[in-house]
Amino acid sequence: MKRLFFLLLLPACTLAVTAQTTSEPVLVADTLLTPDAVPLNEVIVTATRPLHKLKGGRLETRVHNTLLATLNNADEVLKHIPGIRYSTDEGYSVFGKGTPIFYIDNRRVDDVTELSRLTAGEIDKIELITNPGAEYDATVKAVVRIRTTKGRTDGWGGSLQANVIQGRRTAHSEQLNLNYQQGGLSLLGSLYGRYENMLRYQHTRYEIIPAADTANNWDIQSHSRLHGRGWMGGAKASLGYDFNPNHSLGFSYNYSRTPGFHLDVASNYYNEVAGKQTDQTDYASQEFQQDKRHQLNAYYIGKVHQWQINFTADMVYGNSNDHQEAQEESKEAGNRDISSFNSSRNRLHAAKLVLTRAIGKGEFTLGGDYTFIRRRDSFRNLQGILPLTDSRIDEGKAAAFAAYTISLGAWSLGAGLRYEHADSHYYQEEQLVGEQSRTYNDWCPNVTLDFPIGKMKTNLSYTVKTNRPSFFALRSTLSYNNRFLYEGGNPLLQPETIHDVQWTALYRWIQGGVSYQYLRNAIAFQSKTYAEDPNVVIFTSDNFPKIQYLNAHLNLSPVVGIWHPQLGIYYAQPFFTVTNQGEIRRMNKGSIYLSAQNSFRLKSGWVFSLDTDYQSEGNFGATLLHSYWGMDVSVRKSFINNRLMLSLKGSDVWHSRLVGLQLFGSRLTYSKDPSPDSRRFTFTVSYRFNASDGKAYKGKSAAERDINRL
Repeated sequence: MKRLFFLLLLPACTLAVTAQTTSEPVLVADTLLTPDAVPLNEVIVTATRPLHKLKGGRLETRVHNTLLATLNNADEVLKHIPGIRYSTDEGYSVFGKGTPIFYIDNRRVDDVTELSRLTAGEIDKIELITNPGAEYDATVKAVVRIRTTKGRTDGWGGSLQANVIQGRRTAHSEQLNLNYQQGGLSLLGSLYGRYENMLRYQHTRYEIIPAADTANNWDIQSHSRLHGRGWMGGAKASLGYDFNPNHSLGFSYNYSRTPGFHLDVASNYYNEVAGKQTDQTDYASQEFQQDKRHQLNAYYIGKVHQWQINFTADMVYGNSNDHQEAQEESKEAGNRDISSFNSSRNRLHAAKLVLTRAIGKGEFTLGGDYTFIRRRDSFRNLQGILPLTDSRIDEGKAAAFAAYTISLGAWSLGAGLRYEHADSHYYQEEQLVGEQSRTYNDWCPNVTLDFPIGKMKTNLSYTVKTNRPSFFALRSTLSYNNRFLYEGGNPLLQPETIHDVQWTALYRWIQGGVSYQYLRNAIAFQSKTYAEDPNVVIFTSDNFPKIQYLNAHLNLSPVVGIWHPQLGIYYAQPFFTVTNQGEIRRMNKGSIYLSAQNSFRLKSGWVFSLDTDYQSEGNFGATLLHSYWGMDVSVRKSFINNRLMLSLKGSDVWHSRLVGLQLFGSRLTYSKDPSPDSRRFTFTVSYRFNASDGKAYKGKSAAERDINRL
């Protein structure tokens, strides 16, 4: 029996003996075992994580430890995310959705210039949500969430970054970041400044139906030179403390200020009637802009029993001042001076509570938020050409929402409902104006379904959203373009309702989708007659019964050795009709946007990129956007264990992104052919010391898009 027991243990004993370093023979159960060394060849196991993931209609792009992490900042990384576009004039947009809102971790980004101050090395991943659910404001059509890396190193850390930008003029920016972490305590702070200096040229044309002689249109053309320059800067500080894994508390304070931004405009324009020039006018304008803003955010994240709690609150106070002096010299109409003073003050108080817990095989979310906004606008024109304005808008908005998501194997189903009630009161010289005051009651449902088709992941979703006009679009003030054309808001604008159905799919490095949007009571460009002078046209916006869009896209992002290409193909088909100068015009011309991004990661550590894009001519709302193309090139390399980064980038190197357009209104056809300051070369130096990523600030804005509406 004893010998049988030893024989049963023999395989295990043999394994244990061969793992010893001794060379002495070992006797086990009358068996002599002699160790033998068997050399093994080197084995290297490699695996490639997918760059993109799709879940719940959310496209997740990995940045950390990828080629994207070698870029300078979040600004540049976002331009490589499928579906996100950037232009000098319009800023960021999401294909088929419009302007997104941004988050860095759970904190709302109210100033998009902050994206240029977040280094790419600090980004873990970026999530693009193209059909936001019930948790988000009813006006939010797309969300971009930037998740930062979470280091646990205690002590001090920080970074320095400096940029020199050379276009037609020279600009520069600087930033210092500091962080301190000890146990559960996290302190973050930054100082930043930027000197902007941009020169652009523009040819514009206004074809106007006059009030009296409708048979002979006015053809007004102008050539303009616009030079903007000035300082911008600010500071941020935040404090966060993790009491334990279930309770965290924090505060942050942001201060931004533009002490003085100068915009100088010089132009000459002439008017032709029936092919004959009737007048020529020289126009010059000097504009001085100032603004400042204080924003305080507080948060609590915790867990009580089975409930996850996320509470955030915001306070925002700001003001801006705009002083313009303009001079016109006309042989026929005489000379004219225009002096205007425009000032605004705003404040916002907001709070949001989100409760989450697991129920059955799914997750249930319940919450609510409240926002109060007050904005005051004052406008004075010394010559009395434009009307005086002293207005105030008070808006209170309360919302409640609930959502439930359940997982059923490879399938998952989610549904949510949001209800918003908003009261907006408009006062002119402290007197309530009933027709410009309004009450909103909106129900916004959403449904999302994840399901596989073979090895392909797909998502089908439906949402209802509301797009309320911004305070700028609702303004009653007028600005002076020339003696024929003023520009202003429309206090009678109503919100538009957006029904959105989309299907997205992801297979390995292939991602694509189709979406359909129906905009009821759609907001688009319009022109109207100025009541005080019928010969003057006001450049504004209005509500239309409907606009429809059908969109499709395809993105390819394979990796071929040192070559990391990314190809995007986008198609947009609008369905819209406007009245233009007495005729019905169909704005149904579809357009194609192509993007080809090519990065090469060389063995020496250098990274070279060559990116091109092309936009064909097509309609967007009441606009005809002309075709254009462009090319960017960059080279970058890191040193000293990735602490020092040097890069040189050329944007629009052929100066070909000349985005011309036409706007079609009832009395006006407006054409613009710009020559922007888009060909720019940027040299960046950044250095990280005691490189600790720190714990990102966990606060999340309670006000969602309302901060931007200010």
